[in-house]
Amino acid sequence: MIKFTAPWKSCSEFFIKREIMKTLILVSLLTVFSLSINAQGRSSTLYVDAYNRDKKMERIGTALTVIGGVTLFVGNVLYWKVYNEGANGEPSGNKVNTYRGVMIGGLGLMAVGIPLWAIGKSKERHIRIDVELVKFKGLASANGIGLKIRF
Repeated sequence: MIKFTAPWKSCSEFFIKREIMKTLILVSLLTVFSLSINAQGRSSTLYVDAYNRDKKMERIGTALTVIGGVTLFVGNVLYWKVYNEGANGEPSGNKVNTYRGVMIGGLGLMAVGIPLWAIGKSKERHIRIDVELVKFKGLASANGIGLKIRF
């Protein structure tokens, strides 16, 4: 007859080892979940860099739009002034071409500035929203354990 013997000597030793194993499994699972949650968080420096880049884009777009608008307005005023002051309704060809070029330059600056301004402002707003969401999500759990309430 074959006799089965356990590697532990008594029943109490078995239960002690069982409790230690349960504790080790629990600690390892909590560690894995904590690391996976922390690994998914975005670095705040990425947000700062992106925010600064988009803020700069918005400022450049605003400046180009304002400069282009002023240039277009001044070119338009000077263009019509040349036509109204010309002898017999015939303005000087060089001045007309110059002022027409000023107006087209103003339109070009505005055509570049308006999209830069709009895109920079939109991206900046999205980054601010993302930062607030990350702050809110970060408060929901501490060290991987927490309670989240959804409405």
